[in-house]
Amino acid sequence: MAKLGQVYFEARVIGNSVRMSAICAQSGVEVFVVGPRNASESHLKQLALRKLERKLQPQDA
Repeated sequence: MAKLGQVYFEARVIGNSVRMSAICAQSGVEVFVVGPRNASESHLKQLALRKLERKLQPQDA
């Protein structure tokens, strides 16, 4: 997996869910995951980070 550099995280509570966003500071690409309100913050951050890494991987033609 590629090094992302600095990544910003933002958590928003929406009813019984939490939306965790991960933003790559270098490229400005943002992804988000939604989980239950009682999920741990570290778990949601890990999921969002892995999704961001996957999105930024070069696509094979």
